[in-house]
Amino acid sequence: MIEKKITYIYGPGRISKMENNKDFAKEMYYGFFDFIKNYDTQIVEVVPSDKKLYRIISKILSKLTGVGIHLEYKLTKEDTQRIFESNDLFFGNQQLLLNSFLILPKINKKNININVFVMGLLAGRDNFFNKIMLRYLFKYVTRFIFIGEQEFNLANKNFKKHSDKFFYIPFGVDVEFWGDTKINNMDRKNSILFIGNDLNRDYEFLTKLAESMPNINFVVVTNRLEKEDVNLKNVNLIAGNWHSDDITDLDIKNYYNSSAVTIIPLKNTIQPSGQSVALQSMACGTPVIITNTKGFWDSNLIHEENLYLLNSDIDIWKKEIVMLLKDKDKYHSIQKKAKEIVSEKFDNKLFNSDLLKLIESE
Repeated sequence: MIEKKITYIYGPGRISKMENNKDFAKEMYYGFFDFIKNYDTQIVEVVPSDKKLYRIISKILSKLTGVGIHLEYKLTKEDTQRIFESNDLFFGNQQLLLNSFLILPKINKKNININVFVMGLLAGRDNFFNKIMLRYLFKYVTRFIFIGEQEFNLANKNFKKHSDKFFYIPFGVDVEFWGDTKINNMDRKNSILFIGNDLNRDYEFLTKLAESMPNINFVVVTNRLEKEDVNLKNVNLIAGNWHSDDITDLDIKNYYNSSAVTIIPLKNTIQPSGQSVALQSMACGTPVIITNTKGFWDSNLIHEENLYLLNSDIDIWKKEIVMLLKDKDKYHSIQKKAKEIVSEKFDNKLFNSDLLKLIESE
């Protein structure tokens, strides 16, 4: 086996989860636990910068390009040195890659492979600033690893001369963690669940839906809404963020298991959104209703077979929720097929295996 030193670059949260929790889902580590079995593998995390100017610059650049840029986070000198001693780098998303854009030429000169997991890189503005940014990244990045099928297809269509750098690996969840839930009778499930902090979630749609269904209880786990944003008797608002330990993966699993349906209303963007929540919920046997966006991530997921893909229409969502809760046969069919498709196609073991093959094929 070829000797390699591999470094993952992430935002805050993963190291503390590893240190403080014995039981947690492994999918958001993107293959780390398989790589560490074979290679010298480490994780570094960006830390907040105390320079307010970086926040201002980040907002300007984000507005110009239409891509989230967060220069207010940085790598320590020690972690930067660890990066330069690596053979392969994995940036957890393009925001983290852009945080390090100044050192990409130096990394490239050292013949270090730069890999990035892509989640919305192509959702930016079609303008001069975004084109310059993409041209810069195409020059230095070794592999763009797409976890959404539609974004991968768009990249190949729009940037054909760089297609040798594009790879699609379907995102997978930790089926051993989420999928050990037995399918129970739907009568025990008493609420509709929304969970997440993604900026591409449609929070306005969520609040309008809850307001239109006063006889249904909603559990909303997010840091994006305050009490005054959703001041409804049928909504239990719970502050939660994956990057903190306020809510553990076991807590999230319990929310799935005590909910009748998980809803994921989205804005219509090419960026894959809601993947982890949808697949986690499906693995737990809790049916998912999600917005059918232009960036919906995989053609193996089929409307009314293993989940519900709906347009952004309050009346349609209300109708489908009510019908699903009334039709026990349909409910149990969706439960069963959802668990099956996740185990068959979206197990993170498959993702990790494909990622290993990709790196070892060079």
